Amino acid sequence: MKPYQSSKNVIRWITGMAAACMMAGMASAQEPIVAIKAAPESGIFKNSNFSKPIVVKSKEEAAKHFGKEAVASLVKAVDFKKQFVLIFAWRGSGGDQLNYTVAESFPEQISFSRKFGRTRDLRSHAKVFALRSNVKWSVQGRK
Repeated sequence: MKPYQSSKNVIRWITGMAAACMMAGMASAQEPIVAIKAAPESGIFKNSNFSKPIVVKSKEEAAKHFGKEAVASLVKAVDFKKQFVLIFAWRGSGGDQLNYTVAESFPEQISFSRKFGRTRDLRSHAKVFALRSNVKWSVQGRK
């Protein structure tokens, strides 16, 4: 074997390993949280509470809370092998807001909080998020 042939093999091996590492890095670089524009059915408000969001881990579970069209768009946006869905549904002031913070750690830690509105009108609120499966999450008290 000529010396330049073995160096070509080494270069190919290094290039292949670099490509494999880059692909693995891209897979783990998925965002920890993504807002989803899918509205759950109105029946979700009967037994819902802001402090206890509904966790959806499959298409079948999603069908319990969403209509057919919403399930179809949810399945396009969420990879249930790598993500799960949180549905926050509550009734409160029209000015209520749902906020979250992402702690810089691995896996990330997401903390949800509700900012209460000042108006005295009762409105239904629903927010849907896809979280990466290894993310830790919690709901904070009154803020």
